[in-house]
Amino acid sequence: MRHGRLLIPYVRAGLDVDGCDVSADMIALCREKAEREGLSPTLFAQSMDELDPPRTYKTIFVCGGFGLGSSREQDVEALGRFYENLEPGGTLVLDNENPYSLGYPWASWRKDERAALPRSRQPLDEAERRRGSDDAEYALESRLLDLDPLEQFATYEMRAGMWRNGELVQEEEHALRINFYFKNELLMMLERAGFTDIVVHGDHREEAPT
Repeated sequence: MRHGRLLIPYVRAGLDVDGCDVSADMIALCREKAEREGLSPTLFAQSMDELDPPRTYKTIFVCGGFGLGSSREQDVEALGRFYENLEPGGTLVLDNENPYSLGYPWASWRKDERAALPRSRQPLDEAERRRGSDDAEYALESRLLDLDPLEQFATYEMRAGMWRNGELVQEEEHALRINFYFKNELLMMLERAGFTDIVVHGDHREEAPT
């Protein structure tokens, strides 16, 4: 949800929108941000594969989260949950980044490139910092630990730090798995989940993908 980056403008525009994120912290930040604008959207913390919202929807919009931090079995289950929670004739809007779209980590699909993994760890002190609403500074650093081209997933190390008055006061480290899906694979998964009339656009425009 990224603390309501998309949801709050939709609610502000008068759309009837509920929000869901696997992170209770993100839900809390979104609710706090919405309340500052006098908004009170329905928000709940659930993973996609356990999605059980309070109602069905004309549209379910999944932006940048499919295949993130889940197993492939959970992704299949998530598509089924999306289908079950749409009204008849409803629409699922789902984005998918092809593994080769940015070049990296596409190069690590080669055996010789994978031999150099994990990538070296960069000092957290050298990462770009951003100031938060609490006046603390935050930085996020990631590195590729492993990539499995047969099972089509990568594992990243995610490190975050918080500074106050120039002093590092908190640091967290987590592993994050990202599943990769190619176009035709995802089309078959959608069809198996029950979806019909599937349309594929490229680069967030109403154009054919390339």
